[in-house]
Amino acid sequence: MHATARRPVVSIGLLALALVLSALLIALGMWQLQRAEEKRTTLAEFERRGTAAIVDLNRTDNDDAGTLAGYRATATGYYLDFNILLDNQLHQGRTGYLVYTVFELDDRNPSILVNRGWIGAEADRSRAPRFDTPTTSQRLDGRLSQPPATGLRFEGSELIERMTDDMWRVQHIDFPGLITSLGEDLLVITLLLDNDAPAGFIRAWTPPGSDEARNLGYAFQWFAMALAVMVIAVVITLRSYKSGST
Repeated sequence: MHATARRPVVSIGLLALALVLSALLIALGMWQLQRAEEKRTTLAEFERRGTAAIVDLNRTDNDDAGTLAGYRATATGYYLDFNILLDNQLHQGRTGYLVYTVFELDDRNPSILVNRGWIGAEADRSRAPRFDTPTTSQRLDGRLSQPPATGLRFEGSELIERMTDDMWRVQHIDFPGLITSLGEDLLVITLLLDNDAPAGFIRAWTPPGSDEARNLGYAFQWFAMALAVMVIAVVITLRSYKSGST
């Protein structure tokens, strides 16, 4: 009699716990749906900017540069013999660098960092990679982008590892720190060099927000787990009542 009386209390407690857990899982699923919607909006804006008027970097104010990510752009000038390697960048499972070369724009002071693509790192990380940089006047075409928001961030010169006099390795593209260390004014945006442009490396540019499907997949998993929790709780409760009535 005592055990039978306790069984409804246990069942109600189990259902309450299942409801709380399911609510949490559903909230996580809704958050993933929200992230997917944000990425969908980001991708749509990126595609819209890609069809807008091309930005002439030789006529762009530095104050506006940081807001121009996603727009196609053109620039004329010269590559400086100075490269910044963004460390710990993966391509097909291999570790390497994104190569940013300082590009001096004609007839204006601020230069721009041109992302020329990915190269593999040497097995001996103390060795600087070797590659050529054009020395003649160039007309570049590409897409404006903020650098990856990954990597370790330090204040001041700790950010920079000087592999050679003209090649620095960094964990994060920090514009204020680089401007101070280089003594060179930079536009606070980078140019992703077009895939068919010369003097580039491996360029597998991924549009921002293009991984929306991953968030949708996560959302489905959270919702499925919420449903599974409730089904299991109901089945256990029904079996408990059934065994108590026999």
